[in-house]
Amino acid sequence: MNKLITCMFLLMFTVNDIDGQAQTNTTGGASGKQRTSISFTEKLLKFFGISDSPSTLKGPGDEVMSGELWLGDLDSKSTRALTSSAGFRSPVFLAGTKDVLALRGTDVMQFPSGGGEGKKLYSVGAIIKLVGSGSEDPGKVLILLRGATAGHPRVALLTVSTGAVTAIPYDPDSSQDLQMVENLQGWWRTYGDQHVYVKRQIKQALSGTVEWSDVFIKVGNQDAVDVSQCDGAQCGQPSLSENGHLLVFVKAKAE
Repeated sequence: MNKLITCMFLLMFTVNDIDGQAQTNTTGGASGKQRTSISFTEKLLKFFGISDSPSTLKGPGDEVMSGELWLGDLDSKSTRALTSSAGFRSPVFLAGTKDVLALRGTDVMQFPSGGGEGKKLYSVGAIIKLVGSGSEDPGKVLILLRGATAGHPRVALLTVSTGAVTAIPYDPDSSQDLQMVENLQGWWRTYGDQHVYVKRQIKQALSGTVEWSDVFIKVGNQDAVDVSQCDGAQCGQPSLSENGHLLVFVKAKAE
């Protein structure tokens, strides 16, 4: 799988220059707010190295909140636990490595995908989500931070080696910027022609109706495949590896 489609999400955007400097809008007659909005969008698009295309969002609140980390092997169609304990959320593969980053509270944890004990790197106050690692700068991860009370989350870059956080400002009065931030909060992700998403499942059991969520992948025009096979447990928050062979997700225990 092409490295330029490392970690994308439901927006399918394209970001390269993330030094915080606004790029010049060459379109004549554009307002200041339009220039700010375009700059914010372009930064995110270039960071992920993908093309701009709209997509359907998965609404926040429909996915599992935290649980164990699991890996799905798309070649062998098997799954295995990456962690023996729960409480993790928002896993992503770190570009240029085979490692997985995830959150446990405000702690940023790192796990080798091949197995072994994870380690805490550091804590980041107010962090709520790891969005993904960019192909243009694999040493950084796009993150969301808690915003003001009842406000929208803040967007920033986390330097993995040091824990430094660099804000990516956006215009809270821009509908385009706010749509981008909303997209970052969702879990539908697109990697080239591979679409990863979470779908609610339902079945009838002796005890009544059982509902849960599973992680699916759809490649091109092929039928979607249930990767997680959680069968009663709540699964979600998926992220695909750089080579496209592994998928990490969160699995909560069945109720």
